[in-house]
Amino acid sequence: MTIKSLFLGSAAALAAASAAQAADPVVVIEPVQANYVEICDAFGAGYFYIPGTETCLSVGGYVRFQIDAQTGANSPDSWNVWSRGQIAINSKTDTELGALTGNITLNSEYYSNDGSTTTYLDETYLALGGFQAGLFYSYWDEGLLGEIDDLSGQTRFNSIRYVYVGDGFIGGISLDALEPSMIGLSNSGNNVPHLGVSGRIGFQAGGVGAKLDVGYDTYNEEASFRAMTSLALGPGSLDLGANYSTGWNAYANTYGDNDFLDYSLPTPTTLPGVYAEWALAAGYKLNVADNFSVTPAFQWTSAKIPGADNEDFWSAGALFDYTIVEGLSAKLNVQYTDTPDQYYADDYWAGWFRLQRDF
Repeated sequence: MTIKSLFLGSAAALAAASAAQAADPVVVIEPVQANYVEICDAFGAGYFYIPGTETCLSVGGYVRFQIDAQTGANSPDSWNVWSRGQIAINSKTDTELGALTGNITLNSEYYSNDGSTTTYLDETYLALGGFQAGLFYSYWDEGLLGEIDDLSGQTRFNSIRYVYVGDGFIGGISLDALEPSMIGLSNSGNNVPHLGVSGRIGFQAGGVGAKLDVGYDTYNEEASFRAMTSLALGPGSLDLGANYSTGWNAYANTYGDNDFLDYSLPTPTTLPGVYAEWALAAGYKLNVADNFSVTPAFQWTSAKIPGADNEDFWSAGALFDYTIVEGLSAKLNVQYTDTPDQYYADDYWAGWFRLQRDF
């Protein structure tokens, strides 16, 4: 075989192999489409769809830095610095029975006075339409404008609640699990919660609103009632509130044993079971500018002392609120309290300064 014949034979074999490969189908790999997060506007700003689902999710919270100070009230002058971080996760899905909601809110705090760190579950609940169950703040946690008013007792429970909202009207009723310490019992040997019943009716029409809250402690068989109104007035808004309690109960504004001391005795003695029988409060938020407001506020309280006459005292102060940029605010609160002379050795001043970044 000559070299020429060998070359021609190799070329023919190579051409045949190439023809056979060319006959095979060509496979083209399509690029994978990116699964972008989509905005969910069905439940307000901040929600987005969890990829591949119909569930909307929002992540929010705040970072807070605060300095507290106090002078008077039988205690040496004191101040403290602390910081808090809050993270809140909300999920919502639209169903034939209304919005299905899940909430988890966590707080973590660090205090400079003792170097302690506290992390705790602030709220966690589920809701479907007007039905809600879990750990959450009750209607009694809401207050007036400013930071002076103190018109309630315990405000956070494991609860089951139903709320109806429509055409400016709100009505709700809640069954609350009252911890033993909330109703005046020691946790030792009393590890069974007791029942509380609370509710609200209210309305909002334009710049006018009003609401009535009721709470009944079934263990103490005592109740508390609270009315609050809000009114758009001039360059701001006015809030008024009143509270009445029939006796010591979980919803009443109660005082610890060391808050009231009987100084008429040779040795000051604690007075347990003291609560606010009556309280009246007011606050007016003056919008000085788009990013600055001043809220003066006042409260008068008549404290019920077992076996003695009622003692009246009052608090007054102001909250200064300045928005530095969107999402960052600076607040200063100053408060003076005129206490009953028989049960407090001294009146006192208190206040705090706060920087907070909301997101």
